Amino acid sequence: MIKNKNVIKVMVLGVLFIIFTVVQGCDKKKDNHKKANDQIAKLSLEEEVIEPHIHKEEIEPHTHSHSPQSDPGKRILKPEDVKGLWVFPESKDKLGSGGLLQIYMDAESHPQASSGFAKYELGVGGALPEHKHNKTEEIAYFLSGKGIVISYENNKKIETVVEEGYVWYTAPGEWHSFKNTGDVPLKLVFATIPNAKHGLLNFFKKVSAEPGKQATALSAEAFAKLATENDMILKPAKIE
Repeated sequence: MIKNKNVIKVMVLGVLFIIFTVVQGCDKKKDNHKKANDQIAKLSLEEEVIEPHIHKEEIEPHTHSHSPQSDPGKRILKPEDVKGLWVFPESKDKLGSGGLLQIYMDAESHPQASSGFAKYELGVGGALPEHKHNKTEEIAYFLSGKGIVISYENNKKIETVVEEGYVWYTAPGEWHSFKNTGDVPLKLVFATIPNAKHGLLNFFKKVSAEPGKQATALSAEAFAKLATENDMILKPAKIE
């Protein structure tokens, strides 16, 4: 009988121990579950704080890029949008060998652009005086016709034949010129860098005229002064 009572006591204690363990485990699970919920809530709050900052950074550059002040000028230009200017015309009604100039981009039409851009057709027998630019780079691409480009290497004059597909680069400080040796206009497009207000394209505008209008007559001194003011320094003529 005593043995049975002892067995019962042990069984009761075992059951109580199991119940206590289960209850304690449930409490721990509740605590862990509560901690997890608190952590999720904390992360959610942090995301809500960060989100407006990221969104703001993404929007600001987009808004800035559409500012009217950053507009460099008309993006697409057609031939009919650009006036043809006669360079060194013989008269208001005769073009002569000076050539036809079309300025697509310059400091006036595209003030924010880094480069000016134009098309030039040098007339038959035409040539430009030898000159250099102290600040301006030129890149030209010949479209048609045939001519000679004049450059210098170690103070030695070099004449290079050019035609369709040739590219001609001139760095600041280099004496250069070109002339038409064919029987049709020598056509090219060229870029001037930088796109200066007082640069090569401005010089051409000053010495040219619209068809039917008289070009401004300039003395040799006035011509040289105008050229120098627009970064076109004429090469002094050699006295034989």
